[in-house]
Amino acid sequence: MADALAAGFERVRVGVTIDNEREVRALNAWFQRWGARIRRFDDLGCGCCLDAWDVQAPQQALAELPRGMVRPALHAD
Repeated sequence: MADALAAGFERVRVGVTIDNEREVRALNAWFQRWGARIRRFDDLGCGCCLDAWDVQAPQQALAELPRGMVRPALHAD
């Protein structure tokens, strides 16, 4: 895990509010594009209004998401 973080990966939380269709589409498209290179951890959303995951992803992938969708990870390694 430390090797992946050293190689340009970051552990962050990505999330959307469920009623924001634009955010949901953007995150789904992002997971489609980068899914093979992302390590996804527990779903941290409540399921009624928020979907959020801690992920380990390349910095290049994270740069494609709007700032409001990326936050510090809930759990550190």
